[in-house]
Amino acid sequence: MSKRASEFKDFDLEETISFGEYLPDTNEIIYARSFYEEADSVRKNQVVVQSLKDKSQEIITAGGMGEGNPKVSSDNKKILFLSALPETGRQLYVYDRETKEVTRMTNMRFGLFDPLWSPDGKWILFTSMAADGMEEEWLQTMVNKEEQAKYTRERAKKPVEITDFGYKFDGLGFAQPEVMHLWVVPTDGSCKAKRITAGPANFMHAVWAPDSAHVMCESNLYCKKEISIAMDVLTIDIATLEVVRVTKDKLVVSYPNPVRPLFTPDGKYIIVGILDYKAGYGAATGYPACILHRVSLDGTEITPIFEKTDECFDSVQFPYNAHCGMGLEKVRISSDGTSVLFAAGSRGECRIWKVAIYGDEHRPVAVTKGKVAYNGLGVPRLGKVLAARTEPNRPEAYYLIDERTGEEVLCLQSGKDMIEYTALSPVEDFFFETLDGESKVHGFCMPPQNAKKGEKYPTIVYVHGGPHPFYCYGFDLEYQCFAGAGFGVIYCNPRGSSGYGDVHRNLERAMDGSAYTDIMQFVSEACKRYDWIDEDRLGFTGGSYGGYMTNYTATRAKKFKAYITQRAVVNDLISFASSDMQGDSTSYPTFGEYMVHAVENSVICGMEKVNAPFLILHGEDDLRCPVEGAHQLFVALKDSHAEDFPVKLVLYPFVSHNQPSHPKQRQHYYKTMLDWFTQYL
Repeated sequence: MSKRASEFKDFDLEETISFGEYLPDTNEIIYARSFYEEADSVRKNQVVVQSLKDKSQEIITAGGMGEGNPKVSSDNKKILFLSALPETGRQLYVYDRETKEVTRMTNMRFGLFDPLWSPDGKWILFTSMAADGMEEEWLQTMVNKEEQAKYTRERAKKPVEITDFGYKFDGLGFAQPEVMHLWVVPTDGSCKAKRITAGPANFMHAVWAPDSAHVMCESNLYCKKEISIAMDVLTIDIATLEVVRVTKDKLVVSYPNPVRPLFTPDGKYIIVGILDYKAGYGAATGYPACILHRVSLDGTEITPIFEKTDECFDSVQFPYNAHCGMGLEKVRISSDGTSVLFAAGSRGECRIWKVAIYGDEHRPVAVTKGKVAYNGLGVPRLGKVLAARTEPNRPEAYYLIDERTGEEVLCLQSGKDMIEYTALSPVEDFFFETLDGESKVHGFCMPPQNAKKGEKYPTIVYVHGGPHPFYCYGFDLEYQCFAGAGFGVIYCNPRGSSGYGDVHRNLERAMDGSAYTDIMQFVSEACKRYDWIDEDRLGFTGGSYGGYMTNYTATRAKKFKAYITQRAVVNDLISFASSDMQGDSTSYPTFGEYMVHAVENSVICGMEKVNAPFLILHGEDDLRCPVEGAHQLFVALKDSHAEDFPVKLVLYPFVSHNQPSHPKQRQHYYKTMLDWFTQYL
């Protein structure tokens, strides 16, 4: 039976899984599932407990929407989860596995997220928005949609008072009084939830101490809010609300790959990820490496337990296309308590590694290998850990992995219909040495689906964002859909990408023309290796840094027949103040000199050299690469070219620094890209 080609409508039909956990006592896994229900023509979410023995399933529900975030109590008798009923927002529920009863635990006005059982099962910790001065009773009083909408409208009218940096963040907008605070609610229903944090700061990535009397979290309560990539670790006594600052003068990683603090089994230490100052935050090397540390509870002992090797360069990873592991942690304590398990990239592979907590040997050892991408870990139990994995032509699956041997057993495969009925393209890869001999670049090539031998096809060069993320051996539905439409897709990790060592990830090389040379060399190498690539019909696209590189390439290269720039970096002067990652002009004698330098060195200069049709896609609410840049790019291209030169700007309302997620907007977005490349390639 011939298989159909992938289509962009498959995004609406795609099955996703999240929050997976392995339950060894009953030989089950629990997870949340999102899927398209054909009978009702809607997407649904459910919490599933599945037997690994006979594959039987138990569906847990409170009858609401968006059900997910399941967590099993330590005695395996109860399951907490989140569900949104009409007029309530997302609230916390507990399911009793013996009585089959579902109990609602909260009435949070602003909803909640990230719930966690206390070790003794008597409390549930969660995060919900609040601000000092708001009464806990009011924050736990439900309102109808009209009242909530009125509150939101009135709040939006209030002026935003700014006295320091860190007052905006992409996806969240300008700073509001409400920030992320921690709450606890007793599981016996004896009282309402109580807030255990205070102040104009965010409290997040929390974890229970073994004594169930303290909570440890990350917060920017004591650090500069503009350094949004890192925070301090705090301890909070849930009875007295006493706060102790554990780490000082250390950047504990919070964004974009947070490491939740982990208690060692004896309760004497926590494991945290600290950004490596030796790499120089803000210097040419860019985003510092994250180094795992063992920290005493009073913060007096901070010991690194991770040593870089030629294969493992970091204790977190930034895979651009490993779309798996949602709701899972990236760092865990092994089930025997002697090691830390973590996910890190190594030359395109997203591996699971382990490193000793104690002793003198802290060289990481690979638990898994192979041309696959692991990107999330459940709680290790009895020598095994559930992990989320994806492959270039296979969507997310859960595997049970032996922590000692790395032996893998498939537990759950998502998207079985997609695998069975669509002609997903394989991906081939190769390495080549850069022209200056400084490094090697890794490239991937995906032919069109159902490609015929001997025929040539238009091909899209796709550049990742960052620049520190990296392409891996992961499944990417967008690229498969372009392949289903008859396009080849080729992509690589030029210098600036992480996962290939410190020399390769140098930020300066991403911006000084070296990465551009790497990409152009990759395109030439790919055309030599694969006869299905039509060298006369090449398109170029990318988002964020990839959008910057699209703009950069369009002013220099002549071989591409069409460009699509997505949420692009355009003008450094715009980014300096309007972005949520504002720059620094203090090294210049005057601000005016900085302004001149910023504009002269921006990719906006030289747009008159663009010689191929140019499409601009941008979200109106983008605070990472402000939409003003898209307007300026459009005007520059229109002003510098003949009236009939093909240039188009498409803006998406209520979209921040991402591709649209709303189904209608997403379909329009991809159709616009597909139509552009179809017309001009």
